[in-house]
Amino acid sequence: MLKISDFAQLSRISSKTLRLYDRMGLLKPTAVDSFTGYRYYSTSQLPRLNRILVLKELGFSLEQIVRLLDENLSVDEIRGMLRLKQYEIQQRLEEDRIRLLRIEMRLLEIEQEGKMPEYEIVLKSVEPQLVATTLGVIPNYQDCGEIFDRFFDRAYEYISQHGIKKVGCGIAIYHDTRLRDRDIPVEAAAPIYEKIASDERVWVYELPAIETIACAVHRGSFATLGQAYNALLGWVEKNGYQIVGSTREVYLEYERGGDQSQYVTEVQVPVENN
Repeated sequence: MLKISDFAQLSRISSKTLRLYDRMGLLKPTAVDSFTGYRYYSTSQLPRLNRILVLKELGFSLEQIVRLLDENLSVDEIRGMLRLKQYEIQQRLEEDRIRLLRIEMRLLEIEQEGKMPEYEIVLKSVEPQLVATTLGVIPNYQDCGEIFDRFFDRAYEYISQHGIKKVGCGIAIYHDTRLRDRDIPVEAAAPIYEKIASDERVWVYELPAIETIACAVHRGSFATLGQAYNALLGWVEKNGYQIVGSTREVYLEYERGGDQSQYVTEVQVPVENN
């Protein structure tokens, strides 16, 4: 029999790792001295240890390796676990490939502009959200401020009449934006967290979730919001996405009549891969 230190040297792994494998039941010592607590191993255990190491290199967790070695899994079950691990690795490779392309594009942007981009574009998902919303039409994107103010006033007043105190940041939703640049149907939506009834002027419903949405955060006046849109739409095109839904503006920091340089607006566009 070999002391744990000798077995560790022979197998080229640490004594600490062998103790962990012992605790998890992966590789028990052949004997433990009842007085000193020293662990002893046998060279006959090397094939099992080597199998543990191979499975670990394949990306299996120690918990999964316990199952693979000790639960008498069928060939089909083992094949299924290997195919699942194969799929996971393929997914990571694809994610790394996309990440590498984005790094290359960022380097190209920096070389062309001589500076970091002003806007960072991120992809995320959006959960469904209960909203009280006012529907309407704006004549164009330039002359819509006062109209949206009226729409939002109507929604927030309706919420207040129902005694609701907790209300989220306002969300402007632009529909059919790829089909028109005049007479655009819009919504002024106020997130709420308890159900109330709709009426003829304010519609209460669940704003649907979005699986993938590209976002840019703009700081400053609404008059310069077009810069964020340009950056966002350019990013969507360069990265092989297409817009598949209505644009949203979330007013994270906004006070009517306040300092416009302090406004914070997140522009969101639903996207999917081409």
